Amino acid sequence: DRPVAEVTLIVLLVQSVVIAAILILLPLLKFSRQGLSVPNRGRFLIYFAALGLGFIMIEIALLQRFTLFLGQPVYTFAVVLAALLIFTGIGAALSDRFGTAARQGLRLIVPLILFALIATAFLTPYIFNAALGWSLPGRVVISVLILAPLGVLLGMPFPSGLRIVGQEAPALVPWAWGVNGFFTVIGTVGALILGMAFGFKVVLIIAALCYLGALAAMTLSRR
Repeated sequence: DRPVAEVTLIVLLVQSVVIAAILILLPLLKFSRQGLSVPNRGRFLIYFAALGLGFIMIEIALLQRFTLFLGQPVYTFAVVLAALLIFTGIGAALSDRFGTAARQGLRLIVPLILFALIATAFLTPYIFNAALGWSLPGRVVISVLILAPLGVLLGMPFPSGLRIVGQEAPALVPWAWGVNGFFTVIGTVGALILGMAFGFKVVLIIAALCYLGALAAMTLSRR
């Protein structure tokens, strides 16, 4: 017999796909069908799908890793999610500086995200070992400092992509939001399944590949 947890996650994944399709994709098909006729629609949608998958996979992997450091899931969710929300918001605001050069900005942002991912994956075990005996407030501060640079960078690609789509294919903007949301929803369960099967380092590698795929899709969409 298959483990109950694995079967439960697979059922949850199927449910997530069905519910997200009904609540996100079907309304878009009904009310924003014109967006599917714009040039480069496939490449733009791949970009936002890859961002949704990549971001949520990074988030799930970070939650798993920081739970071992902070000790309790409730602390981990509070610290990691709050830090990511705050710093991705800062990153989104900073992305305005690229203006009409958003594509060129992505060529810098995505490699920096990959570098930050690699640094986080390799350095956190050493930092955690050194700070494991600290008090909880001290470990919270260390966690926020680790997450800050990655969070700022992760907040930049989505608004940059929206800016490009808004300029070149405005009718596709609702689809950009919807596809990103759809893949974020199903990516949550998908990341858990992959993490249980192959480990969360593999999840981070897949997330990095998603961001590379997003960059490639946006680069190829240039008219």
